[in-house]
Amino acid sequence: MMKDRIKTVFIDLDDTLWWFTENSKVALRYVYEKFEIDRWCQDYKRFADIYHEKNDELWELYHYGKIEKDYLITERYRYVLDQIGYEGDLLAVGAKMNDDYLDYLSQQPLLIPGAKDLLDYLSDKYDVNVLSNGFKGVQLRKLKSGGIDQYINHLILSDEVGVTKPLPGIFEYALKECQATADSSVMIGDNYDADICGANNVGWHTIYFNWRGKQLQDTSAAEMVVSDLEEVKAII
Repeated sequence: MMKDRIKTVFIDLDDTLWWFTENSKVALRYVYEKFEIDRWCQDYKRFADIYHEKNDELWELYHYGKIEKDYLITERYRYVLDQIGYEGDLLAVGAKMNDDYLDYLSQQPLLIPGAKDLLDYLSDKYDVNVLSNGFKGVQLRKLKSGGIDQYINHLILSDEVGVTKPLPGIFEYALKECQATADSSVMIGDNYDADICGANNVGWHTIYFNWRGKQLQDTSAAEMVVSDLEEVKAII
């Protein structure tokens, strides 16, 4: 049983513990209204759809180290402004929108259902750590806004390490930082590629949190699959 072998738990933050999907809706609407984007795009859904499509594309590139963080955070809003016909300094306004978005986003408190209960359970039994591709400063504020920072022993961020999930380097760094071993570590995350394939490739145990019910052709990298965080308690 996995439970008998695990000593160290690594958990992704966004959409595994802290409800990024819902919190980001609030923050995106906030910048849309603050910057009066309706003057150029009265259809908020169009604005949001353009943003999400571009943001997803950029994050996929960032995961594999094909673009730098600075390009990601400036390009996503610059691109949206360009697409809606914004008149002004696209780079400067886009950068300001990104700063305000991240600041407001990190203040939001919503957690994935069951996240706090799971951390309460795990922290009594294991060394619990967050392993995230999110940005320095922002991720710590998310933990505090969600009221779960006290459960986390180490916050390991690709932004600080210089290597992103799913690349091996960040997982190897995490083991050294937490004085852990691959065969006694488990990765819990909602991103099959970044979290689960990445961890599996370096010999960790894996629990894929498929709360969206994604239909994947191959889930062989996932030792276990759950759709609710409550299910994790029965595994470890």
